[in-house]
Amino acid sequence: MMMLKLIGLQLKVNFNLSALKWYFKHDFKRFAGLLGLVVLVIVGISPIFFLYLMLVEASYDILLPLGQTEVVLASALVLASLLVLLFGLAFVMSVFYFSRDLSLLVPLPLQPRDILGSKFLVVLLYDYLTVTPFFLPALWVYGVNTGAGVLYWVLGGIVFLLVPVIPLALASLLILVLMRFTNLSRRRDTLRLIGFFLLLAALLAMNFFISSIPLGEEAEFLENILLDEDGLISLTTRAYPPALYAARALTAGGRESLLNLLSYLGISAAGIILVLFVGQGMFYQGLIGGAEIQRGRVLSREDLARKTAGTSSPEWAIVIREIKILIRTPIYLINSLATAALVLIILLIPMFTGGGQISYYQGLAKMEPRVVPILGAAGLIGLLSLFAPAASSSFSREGRLIWVSRVIPVAPQKQIRGKVLYAMLVSSLALPVMALILVLLLNWSLMDTVLALAAGLILTFPAVTSNLLIDLLRPYLAWDSEQKAIKQNINVLLGLAAGVGIYYLLFLAGKAAYGLTAAERPVYLVVLGGAALLGAVFYAAMLLLAPQRYRDLGG
Repeated sequence: MMMLKLIGLQLKVNFNLSALKWYFKHDFKRFAGLLGLVVLVIVGISPIFFLYLMLVEASYDILLPLGQTEVVLASALVLASLLVLLFGLAFVMSVFYFSRDLSLLVPLPLQPRDILGSKFLVVLLYDYLTVTPFFLPALWVYGVNTGAGVLYWVLGGIVFLLVPVIPLALASLLILVLMRFTNLSRRRDTLRLIGFFLLLAALLAMNFFISSIPLGEEAEFLENILLDEDGLISLTTRAYPPALYAARALTAGGRESLLNLLSYLGISAAGIILVLFVGQGMFYQGLIGGAEIQRGRVLSREDLARKTAGTSSPEWAIVIREIKILIRTPIYLINSLATAALVLIILLIPMFTGGGQISYYQGLAKMEPRVVPILGAAGLIGLLSLFAPAASSSFSREGRLIWVSRVIPVAPQKQIRGKVLYAMLVSSLALPVMALILVLLLNWSLMDTVLALAAGLILTFPAVTSNLLIDLLRPYLAWDSEQKAIKQNINVLLGLAAGVGIYYLLFLAGKAAYGLTAAERPVYLVVLGGAALLGAVFYAAMLLLAPQRYRDLGG
């Protein structure tokens, strides 16, 4: 009963239900504006959704002659579940251990499982946003093409609700263990960050090793898979076996569908129970001490003189300030770097696992004309900057203390330059790893590698400036915990939508340039010149608006 009350409270706080209800009754214009922003985000990222839908439809057509169309559902289930697991690690850590309401909840007569259960549900509801664009298109394609009946759609709804439960339970267990044992050290934050990224690497490596095809036996292995009626779906779900139960619950029919659904439901329930059981013993042990502050080192006169002797430019001072805030706030650090690190780890694993993955990547890298793989690698660098909310939450992260930025003796324009430099610096952290991938994995020449990295920085510029402009125009400052500054900040999604739209327009422009000239240089000129021009326009707009916006925000 106590957990149910706490769940209701967590839902109201985390999803701003009370505020939305008030806006609906007393300020419908603002309520409509919030709905409009949500629609704008959906429209902005819709090109990715439709491309994925076309890919699923094409996969169904390929699998139809083989009689294994259920693989469409199985692969979507595996993909959605693995994404929930991998991205859930950062989200679980932030919601479970770095929410400000913990200081209020822990002293109350609540069991650890009550707090943990309510927060688990909050993360679960957010994870449906991850599951929806990857699972529902496959559910739709399979159902429409097979002429499925009402029972299929009912079971599909039940399976949809269960998809994130098991991977989220696993992510929660891993974080509970990590936080429990790293709390024993004085350098707990450092150990937790190292442990977090090691968990990411271990999970991805395990997935690749489990699902990889035996080296040198590719032809025989694939022949056996295709001859076996369930071979392909078994291979697809080998990295995540519960997906097999879910897929067969939707496709087997009759009593077998019911048995598979019950199996999937049982595993999901067992995962939740295990999280609550483990959390009852470990949650407080990992939490206590997390808010302690280590005594600072006393500066001697010599140290103070040395630190204050030199001066730096105002722009660089802003960069240093942003870096210090990033480093000493684990939630910002994890959310700013985790997604980019995840993508890079995925790209790096084939270097160590071998097999067909390397050949596949190398085949893509040898595509002609050369402008395609080079700008493709550059575009990936740009996309990584969109997934790291360094720019799209830059002003929002200052929260109610943004008045400090107003009163410091640094002009708003210089602060804007510092924030642009900081966001570009964070985005450039991916460059050394990308260079490693291009040279060692894809065997690119030094010239092609340098060109791709330089083009990547140019493509990052409009993403950074457009995201900063969005956050400058409508910063989210009324948050009460650091994780809300990012996870409940619609500017992060707006920035992602804007970046996707920019890159799609540049893609169309480059495609048109090559179609007209059949030459590579015009493509470079149009794509990179267009990116630089758009970035400059957004940057100039910020410089123009900054003085007035800083006065409004600081007042």
